Amino acid sequence: MDQARFQEAEQAYAQGDYRSAAKEFLEAAGDGPGSGPALHMAGNSLMRLGRYDDAITTYGAALDDHTYDRLGTVAANLGAAYRKMDRVDAALAAYGAALDEPDYAPRYKAIQGRAGALYDLGRLEEAAAAYRSAALEGDNPDPGKALNNLGLTYMALGRAADAVEAYKAALEMDSYTNKGRAAANLGLALSRLGRHEEAVAAFEEARAHDFELSEGFQQAYRVSTDVVVAAAMAAQPAEAAPELADEVETDDAVEDEEEIVDSDFFTRTEDDMRRLDKEAKRDARAQRQGTRGIVGRVAIVAGLVLVIALAAWGAWYTGLGYPTQGSTVDGLMESYSAGEPVDRYWGGAVPAADIEKEMAKLPPNHTEYAIDAVTRGAGESTVKITVTLEEGAPLHYDILMAREGVGWKVTGVENDWRSTGGGT
Repeated sequence: MDQARFQEAEQAYAQGDYRSAAKEFLEAAGDGPGSGPALHMAGNSLMRLGRYDDAITTYGAALDDHTYDRLGTVAANLGAAYRKMDRVDAALAAYGAALDEPDYAPRYKAIQGRAGALYDLGRLEEAAAAYRSAALEGDNPDPGKALNNLGLTYMALGRAADAVEAYKAALEMDSYTNKGRAAANLGLALSRLGRHEEAVAAFEEARAHDFELSEGFQQAYRVSTDVVVAAAMAAQPAEAAPELADEVETDDAVEDEEEIVDSDFFTRTEDDMRRLDKEAKRDARAQRQGTRGIVGRVAIVAGLVLVIALAAWGAWYTGLGYPTQGSTVDGLMESYSAGEPVDRYWGGAVPAADIEKEMAKLPPNHTEYAIDAVTRGAGESTVKITVTLEEGAPLHYDILMAREGVGWKVTGVENDWRSTGGGT
């Protein structure tokens, strides 16, 4: 590699002259071992120029230099270039290659990239698991970004309650600089859940962070604001009258004004009288319309209350709750794999000895697991999972659950019949 040209290329790159930098890096690379650093930076320059197809070729050439000690970073960048070209399967393979490099340090980047690729493919459950992993990765300096994307993935899955928790966690991260967007996303999730007062507060927080609400956010903001205002009016319908009755000074001012107007009664023309009559009729009509508007808003609020009540009953009957069945099982499996206590995921009526016996049915040293299906009921549910081991066939289990409060707790573990070889 030509060190002199490499240094010239670095200067061009630092100055933002990516076209010259790409050319100089490629010239500096030469052939054979030792070309990896220059090809790596040439690929970065091409990415800056939006020449993603050329970047893919250049990163691929850099990976051929097996003496280069940053092949993991090159593979992760290659994954990003593939995503830009909508070659998502190739992106997944590149991110996987990056994570396979033992010396690859910023693992969170490849994990987040892999999560984005899984999202693009519609593999949302896997994307959510990857974003959770990226947020928990020890070298991640900005887990808020992964948490915000986790919230977006939960929203795509229809799990708005889980999205709320993800967005709140992102907002708690001091390092996260895009809190306005996370607050707006939180407002949207809360609005969809019917938690309108919290939604309004979240949208106000987004605006306080100077985040410009797009039309979708603004529409949700207006809906939640209207509901909150209407609910306040319905809850306090009689407060206005006492306040007006107590405003003695205002009444005196009105009386004085009327006396002044009456004093020139005899000097008014017919045109003045017709004009004043029209004004009086217009004022009366406006007052009647205002009254009807209040009555209409109260009726809307009553209707909303009925709809919310019916929705809550429907949610209960169909097995919805928080924590959800899926989030409880996720917590159970992740804690079990990490060797952490799992008692908080079990129902309070299950003895500790039974918990230990039931958990023994699950392999603690699994490589991964997946939730296959959730059978929901009003009081009982079953979550079907597949556990993948380092060796041997995947194992299938039924996690039995019961409603406890508004959420779900585990009550038992059963081997699924597919684990015995009876599946298809």
